Amino acid sequence: MGSLQGQNVVVVGGSRGVGRSIVEAALGEGANVLAVARGAEALKELSWEKPGVGTLAADATQDTAPDRVFAALQPDVLVISAGAFAPSASIQDQSWDDFSANWETDVKASFLFCRAALQGRLKPGSRVVLISSGAAFSGGPPNSGGYSGAKQMQMFLAAHSQKEADRLGLGLRFMALAPMRIMAGTGQRPAGGRDLCPAPSGTGMARPNRCMSSSRPMALSPR
Repeated sequence: MGSLQGQNVVVVGGSRGVGRSIVEAALGEGANVLAVARGAEALKELSWEKPGVGTLAADATQDTAPDRVFAALQPDVLVISAGAFAPSASIQDQSWDDFSANWETDVKASFLFCRAALQGRLKPGSRVVLISSGAAFSGGPPNSGGYSGAKQMQMFLAAHSQKEADRLGLGLRFMALAPMRIMAGTGQRPAGGRDLCPAPSGTGMARPNRCMSSSRPMALSPR
């Protein structure tokens, strides 16, 4: 029996890449899983291939997104894996919209859901996981725009949110995972650097237990 048996797991950005792997892993451990993404077609394909997964089409960068998601399923584990494709052009050939794409998507989605959690929308004991990247440590390739900075900001956001949750006595846990090898379909090349979060065999994901950027280690599943 999996350690997530009977838990509600919501994966924002769950239709592809790392997010989809988390959806499949949580489903395999017996969780009630809701996959959230903008693309209705990708969600339709996911629900056809994994009949036990609930789906919700929503834009995670909209201010109303947390309300819609939490109304659909109140999570015990909330994973924010939504993200934009990083640009692939020299700095001088990028517009600001190109350069800031990951700030306007990855960081904004993480901010909105962390803010909602800190405003009391999640019950005590809930866990919030932000999917960052090894590029937060390595800096990533020079043609990737603001990607690596955005990914590091997600790590800061998890740490700041944990401190605020502790101050308010909310009983919430925040963390950021930084996979060193991003899967095909996510728009990122492998990042260099040391593997802080060894991947479990066959999943393509960073190991959740003890990978952290918040103020203390946290497990994805209850101890």
